[in-house]
Amino acid sequence: MAREKKLDWKRISYHVLFWAVYIPLNATFACLLQSLEIYQYFWQALTQEMTMTVVKMGLVYYIFYFVLPTYLENSQILKLILASLLGYFVTGIIYRAVEGYIYLPTFFPQVKPLFWSGDALLFAYFDIFITTSAALSIKMIKLNYQKIEHEKALVKEKLSAELDFLRAQTNPHFLFNTLNNLYGLARKKSDKTPDAILMLSKIMRFMLYDCRVPRIQVGGETKVIRDYIELEKLRYNNRLTVVYEEDLDNPGTLIAPLLLLPFVENSFKHGAHSSTEAAEIRIKLFLRDSHLDFRVDNTFEADGIRAVKDPNSSGIGIRNEKRQLELIYPNTHQLDFEEDGKWYHARLQIDLSGDN
Repeated sequence: MAREKKLDWKRISYHVLFWAVYIPLNATFACLLQSLEIYQYFWQALTQEMTMTVVKMGLVYYIFYFVLPTYLENSQILKLILASLLGYFVTGIIYRAVEGYIYLPTFFPQVKPLFWSGDALLFAYFDIFITTSAALSIKMIKLNYQKIEHEKALVKEKLSAELDFLRAQTNPHFLFNTLNNLYGLARKKSDKTPDAILMLSKIMRFMLYDCRVPRIQVGGETKVIRDYIELEKLRYNNRLTVVYEEDLDNPGTLIAPLLLLPFVENSFKHGAHSSTEAAEIRIKLFLRDSHLDFRVDNTFEADGIRAVKDPNSSGIGIRNEKRQLELIYPNTHQLDFEEDGKWYHARLQIDLSGDN
């Protein structure tokens, strides 16, 4: 059995409020138009307006709930105009009939109505036009607002879908690189392999469960960075020196998940992994008053840096990070890459105050 549609009391109350305000205003306007004293003729004008508003409401709701949904939504403008004019013409006839055969005989039986009087018809159509225009103006403002909100929702949905896609690419990319590292340990029959697998399990748990929300605490992001550093250090022994500095005035500050880890991963991939000599990585993370400053510096060999020298031609991880930053923190972040001798520098600054 079909569920009964509930009444939209909020919408009904708005309509009641509109008519409650409009009727006395139009009654006052009618007195002024006919050069009548408001204090003397207001109640008479109000009675007439309340009677005739019933007719005008018929045209307003005919346009609202038939003409607009039928023709405007289908972009049939000519039919919309013709249907509105037809309703407008018919309403004028009904207006004069109600006024001549119901209102005047009831309240002023001594007055003989002139049904086809040109002045009376002109006033009727003018009165209908004023009422319909006022109601339609509010209706069109509302429709335009709803259209804008709908477009905003579509844009937001599109951006959300793009972010989900970028993150869906980043996670397998990270897993692929890390599994390559585990493969290297396994081939050497290293005793560190079980520890590496356990560390990877913790990181993947963070990616799969903790990163499902739009924002996480900076403290959670830094923890996974430390875990990843420990995972990588298992592989390189004394050939790699990693210096990690962290200074957070508020670890609970919110940030989009997994924005920082790819830069750390990139420093290992194109620094230690691409080098046959001793390598060094320096990672510094500072947070002050919701302003984050993240720096990753790594030594490199000339051939190893070519793939990331130009950020626009870098690997999928950094490309995705650049796009995510553009979507999540437009105009509130700065990302710089620089080569200085044997060092490669990546610096990310973000104003996180908008989320906190």
